[in-house]
Amino acid sequence: MQMFNTFQPAISRISKFTGELFSKKSINKFINVMNNPDQSDGLKALSAGVGIFVGIIPVWGLQTLAAIFIAMTFRLNKALVLLFSQVSLPPLLPLVVLLSYRSGKIWVNDISLITAKTEASVNAVRSHLLQYIYGSITLALVLSLVTGLATFTTLKLIKLVKQEVLARRLKRAV
Repeated sequence: MQMFNTFQPAISRISKFTGELFSKKSINKFINVMNNPDQSDGLKALSAGVGIFVGIIPVWGLQTLAAIFIAMTFRLNKALVLLFSQVSLPPLLPLVVLLSYRSGKIWVNDISLITAKTEASVNAVRSHLLQYIYGSITLALVLSLVTGLATFTTLKLIKLVKQEVLARRLKRAV
């Protein structure tokens, strides 16, 4: 019981943060960023793709700084770049690392493969670091292209649906 009381403030903060993250207010902010009429759909899609790329490449601990720097340098949508760069948060990190490692198999001709049952030791990680780095760059490129294309397509479809709905309303009014 004493152990629970020790972690209770941290658990409380995490639960508050999670609640705020998925609150109606934060979702509306995200929708407003996506619907910003001052920016093209291409720029928004590029911002999403760059965010995914920066979130996956192995610049451990510097993803947010790199995302801000790239967004400011190339005048991208900063909110979208930052949002999409958070792909390597702890719940998704094991999946990102595993997929990066598996993607690196394409470039490194190593017959050994780390699986879920492989013992994780420092020596094992060192011997497979190059494969992980190549794989993370490959995965970042592929997922950033897929995310950018999916974002662009989704934004275009939303605009098309909005125009169709508006056209139907105008027909009814006439």
